[in-house]
Amino acid sequence: MKLAKRLTALLLALVLVLSFAACSKAGTEQPAQNDANTETPAETPKDNTETPAAPAEEEKEPIVLEWYYRGNGIQKDTELVETEFNKLLQTYPGMENVTVHLNCYTGADYPNAVSLAQSAGTQIDILNTVGLDFVDQVRLGTYAPLNDLLAENQALYNELPEWLWELGSVDGEVYMVPHYQRASNQEYFVVPVEYLEKYGDEEAMRAVFSNPDRTVEEVAAVLEDFVTKVQAGEGPTKYMYPFGQSYTQMHGFRHRLDAISGDFVLFEGSDKVEYLFTSDEAVKAYEISADWYDKGLINPDILTAEESEMTYGNMMNPVSYCFSMANGAGSEELVSENLSKQYGFEVKAIPIWNNYFIANNWAAGGDGVTAKCEHPTEALRLIELMNTEEGIPLYNMVVYGLEGTHYEKLDDTHIKTLEYDGTQGGVDASYAAMKWIMGNTFHAYLNQGCVDGENEIAMEINNSDENAKSAIMGFRVDTTAVQTQLEQINAVKAEYQDTIMKGALGAAGWQAAYDEFVQKLEAAGVNDVLAEIQSQVDAFLASK
Repeated sequence: MKLAKRLTALLLALVLVLSFAACSKAGTEQPAQNDANTETPAETPKDNTETPAAPAEEEKEPIVLEWYYRGNGIQKDTELVETEFNKLLQTYPGMENVTVHLNCYTGADYPNAVSLAQSAGTQIDILNTVGLDFVDQVRLGTYAPLNDLLAENQALYNELPEWLWELGSVDGEVYMVPHYQRASNQEYFVVPVEYLEKYGDEEAMRAVFSNPDRTVEEVAAVLEDFVTKVQAGEGPTKYMYPFGQSYTQMHGFRHRLDAISGDFVLFEGSDKVEYLFTSDEAVKAYEISADWYDKGLINPDILTAEESEMTYGNMMNPVSYCFSMANGAGSEELVSENLSKQYGFEVKAIPIWNNYFIANNWAAGGDGVTAKCEHPTEALRLIELMNTEEGIPLYNMVVYGLEGTHYEKLDDTHIKTLEYDGTQGGVDASYAAMKWIMGNTFHAYLNQGCVDGENEIAMEINNSDENAKSAIMGFRVDTTAVQTQLEQINAVKAEYQDTIMKGALGAAGWQAAYDEFVQKLEAAGVNDVLAEIQSQVDAFLASK
């Protein structure tokens, strides 16, 4: 439509010019002369009418975009990177007059910084959703709907798969451009090679972890057998990580979950909404953790120990293994190599079921244009450049900084970040951002913290026909009616999660505490929340 209007205007202007020229010629035409008898004048009389100069191209008004996102915070070279980023940005069509301010905050500070900026009426044009409640922000009117703008920006829309756009939508309207990365979850049981060779039964481990129908009890039996032998050989302080605490994340059951809102979930293959910490599997995990506590397999001081002492990834001190959502899923050799570099000793990563589930809550977030943004076209153009091949140099500048200053290129896809000391991701370099926090991660360079070929592996997984996708992909729950109950439920969970989930009450005490936990949850309104969410899930499934 805009193009048609512009063409119409140009044609009208041309008609007027031609008409004016024709009239001028008709009024001033001289009689024809015989060239043979006419001498050429020595000097052509000067026309006193000056030809008007062509109007200079109107200079575009400067546009400043405020981009808020979560990351490593403002670093010593953020201002330098921002300056060079804007120089490069202004070489792109449509962005010649645009300047972007990089407002980056750490994970802990980001939600508060956004809240304060919103309360003060501070300009925010592009708002990263990571660390925010995306749906709540949409309901509050923070984000602008993008359907119309995306209809005019096919390059961006076509860059991402259709199912990914569902994750950026609420009630059929797109409000964010999701970050594109490895979508399917692949978990690994990670164990030090030294311990595995001395005490492990790798065949038994693989048999359990490769079984998609494995039970909590089967996994627990393998782990208990292993750690009991480790303690016998290495000393009694090589503890197990409590099975009941976030068991879904630590013990190979994450793939079964489809989180809806907070701790309210669907288990894969089910359409019944459950509260995670009263599910059948969770109760089994609590009982097992209590038994392990009595056997000395869990740190007896677990309730008072420093968190750093019980970090599940710190395998050598004091736990004996961990579970990982390692990058480079699909190749245990590559994952093992990468994690060995990360931990500083050789480990083996054993895949946990080689099938994949893309959950409705998969997306690590995205970027949206705010409803108050005065330049939404330019804002979406910036998001487009962060997600498409056209903007790869810009994307990598935000992530890695400046070539020669913050990294060296080894080839077209590999870099070496400077000041790197071996920690994952190169965040200790003089400038670094988290690539998964923005844009299309498949356009990022691979640095020392990456598995070689991980982008190709991840893309293969994303596009695999073996992927199982959530039945509620694109579903967004509205918890407005049960906010009071949710706050009360979270308070009850906080009261009991340590004692029950860490097994610290032992076999004699956990059941009574769990019964109290359930009673208080019911008093807090857990059944009201379950009913509300279930009705919305049912309506969503019925509409498909």
